Amino acid sequence: MWRELWDWRTRAVARRNLLVYLRNWRSAFVPPVLEPVVMFLVFGMGLGSYVGSLLYQGREVPYLEYVAPGILTYTFFTTSFMESLYGSFVRMFYQKTFEGIAGTGVERVNIIWGEILWASCRATMYAVCVSLVLAVFHLLGFISLSLGALLFLIPVGAAATVAFSSFGLLFTSRVPTIDHMNYPVFLVGVPLSLTSNTYFPVDQVHPWAAAAAQVNPLYHLSRLFRHALLGGGPEPWLIIPILVIAVAILVLSSLAHRWMDRRIERES
Repeated sequence: MWRELWDWRTRAVARRNLLVYLRNWRSAFVPPVLEPVVMFLVFGMGLGSYVGSLLYQGREVPYLEYVAPGILTYTFFTTSFMESLYGSFVRMFYQKTFEGIAGTGVERVNIIWGEILWASCRATMYAVCVSLVLAVFHLLGFISLSLGALLFLIPVGAAATVAFSSFGLLFTSRVPTIDHMNYPVFLVGVPLSLTSNTYFPVDQVHPWAAAAAQVNPLYHLSRLFRHALLGGGPEPWLIIPILVIAVAILVLSSLAHRWMDRRIERES
């Protein structure tokens, strides 16, 4: 299954989605990119003026600096999750794109990998834009981040989006209509994005919340990003987030292929 990720047919599916995206890139690009930037300003500079600072790893950190890595992880997660949820469902159910692609001889495994690859690429593109905004804030003196770590974290986040995109496809393979997308979005996606050390330290709220977060790859990605961007050095515990994300990629992508393969066959 994994070797099909690098197959030319998989790249062709992703390229097809890119070409369609470029037809209306202004309306498709600007609003999703502005969302995390606006949230960074609202939470960081608005709410941050009331919060002031938070205790992070034994030191006081301005809330604007604390929330910056969270916004970046939020961008990686939300963009890839929503694209594989709504975008893939529309292409499969309404536009019958999967059926048309399958008629050309492209196998279903390539269609699924192509959807994951496209969602990951789109999320990474938006995350790069958000990273540029964070870099500008750093250069203007509003926040203090490690720009070198920022360059390193982009490919890490891109790899994590394979898990997030696969997670979205799990729901795409199950929901009967697009109206039912409200359930995974508001009961799963939004709570995960808000309670993963994105805007506040979950592990300092309740012990049960910290325990539940240990199986959440977004929580571990947020911890990894925040530690690196706030100047943290190599630590033994960093292997845990990396392992959790790697396991999530393997497990969720395998499940997504199995479930989506059945759904595509059913819709054909």
